[in-house]
Amino acid sequence: MHRTALLFGAICFILVGTGCYFVGMRAVNVLENFTQKYTTETLRAAGQDWADIRTDGMLVHLSGLAPDEASRFKALETLGTAVQMSRVRDDVVIAKNNAIEPPRFTLEMLRNEDRISLIGLIPQSTGRERILDFATQLADSSEVADMLEIADHPVGAAWERSLTYGLEILKKLPRSKISISPDRVTVTAVTESVTEKQNTEQFLTSSKPSNVALTMNISSPRPVIAPFTFRLTIDGDVADLTACSADTQSTRSKILRSISDVNLRGKPSCNIGLGVPTTDWARAISLAVDALQNLGGGTLSFTDSDVSLVASEDASQETFDSVVGELENSLPELFSLHAVLPPKIIDTNTDAGIEVPEFIATKSPEGVVQLRGRVPTEDTKLAIDTFAQSLFGNEQVFLKTRVDENLEPGWPVRILGGLEALSKLHHGSLIVRADTVEVKGIGATPSVPSEVSRALSVRIGGKGNYKIDVNFDETLYVVDKEPTPQECEQGITALLAREQINFAPSSARIDAQSLKVVGEIADILRKCPDAKFEIEGHTDSQGSEELNLSISQQRAESVLSALLEQRILTSGLTAKGYGPEKPIADNATEEGRAANRRIAFRLLESEGSE
Repeated sequence: MHRTALLFGAICFILVGTGCYFVGMRAVNVLENFTQKYTTETLRAAGQDWADIRTDGMLVHLSGLAPDEASRFKALETLGTAVQMSRVRDDVVIAKNNAIEPPRFTLEMLRNEDRISLIGLIPQSTGRERILDFATQLADSSEVADMLEIADHPVGAAWERSLTYGLEILKKLPRSKISISPDRVTVTAVTESVTEKQNTEQFLTSSKPSNVALTMNISSPRPVIAPFTFRLTIDGDVADLTACSADTQSTRSKILRSISDVNLRGKPSCNIGLGVPTTDWARAISLAVDALQNLGGGTLSFTDSDVSLVASEDASQETFDSVVGELENSLPELFSLHAVLPPKIIDTNTDAGIEVPEFIATKSPEGVVQLRGRVPTEDTKLAIDTFAQSLFGNEQVFLKTRVDENLEPGWPVRILGGLEALSKLHHGSLIVRADTVEVKGIGATPSVPSEVSRALSVRIGGKGNYKIDVNFDETLYVVDKEPTPQECEQGITALLAREQINFAPSSARIDAQSLKVVGEIADILRKCPDAKFEIEGHTDSQGSEELNLSISQQRAESVLSALLEQRILTSGLTAKGYGPEKPIADNATEEGRAANRRIAFRLLESEGSE
């Protein structure tokens, strides 16, 4: 009985063990199949179709031929989202890639005048010598920094187009950085003026091949504004901003905000440039504008640090004293205030009229200028006539003035300033009285109000009381293409060939009749502000060579000084006397000697230009 029980127990144990084995195997198969199906679907959803999954109990074997290392890593990362990474075994094989990545050809050219650096990888078909020879010619005698590498690999036509375009740009821009790739050219450059910046951008755009992308960043310095001006007139419920200068965008925004409460006619504008007298420019204008509004109107003018405030005639003396006193105490240092309360006009109801001395000038649309009224002396009369002829031309000026020795001091200065302001107009009128200068008319350029205001500010000063009623006529506005420096040189040469600048015998004093020629030369130079000229003085062979050299130098310097009086920036002008060294005619005849006594203008940059 005991043996039977043991046998029965052994049989039961074997049966239970066998059953557990089969149940366990079945459970393992179910787990492996589920894991394999789930992980395979996860890899397929991630686009990893190359991967194979094999399960071994709790382990998951990832195998297959991966296209590259990135695909293998992506498959492992995806598998880690389905099962624990500790269960994953990496059996992936990465396919061998015999294809060679084509090189990325790039060329970077850096130029600072005659210093040039070349950096990058270029194709062997282009050749190092071609680029080096081109850069060496531009560098003159300086050495070119060669950091080029060469790869022998085929290159498309796009590279050649970009390279040719880039080399053309390098030749044009003396301070630039040019990056060239087969499909794009990137240009970073610095120019000397706003005009040169615009011309450069136009050149880059017009010469660009159609299938080459262009990225450009062209910068230029701000223009010099001299003098720095601001002028605001409030008359009743309307206001006119005829002049405004600022040194930065931020300053301009502050100035325009300070006048946002007044009812301006037209859209306000403010020129940005160099020359601000102080960093408190915007704050000073804001304080003065508030004072002008508190006075009920009038005219506010800034000429550099000089401030002129002419109050409205309706302001009371008490209000004027209070507002002006507060403004004087609050203005920043450096600014000087000159405030005026015009006397009220009283109607005496009498028939007897009082003759008010005045000077009147009118300019017709045809350019004819008539001058009439009073001047203090005969010398002043002659000076005004000569000055007007230099501005408007000999044939255009008609003088009908008379001498009145009882005129107030400062009369000639106001007339000269008013005539210069009138010259900025296409047509208009000028009235000069003892207490005011009034300019009215139509201009042919959008900046004419600012130009008129600046002319009066310079001639009369910030303390002058003047009125401006000037408008811009769009029908008269013609956008002219700015001449090249060579065209300006040709224009001056043609002008001097027609009419030379004459001097008093054995003197460096310019003849009065030749001031008109100087004025015409100044008009040409204004169109080429960035050109550099040498003013040449020449003499005949009469007298000693040392004396001729000295007087030719003095005459060249006299022309330079006369151009400075015409407010031409002389930083690009030099004066040099050559004496009898360069004759253009035979000194044996009087006609030849007269031709050799001359002034000439030579473009300094033309020698190196192509």
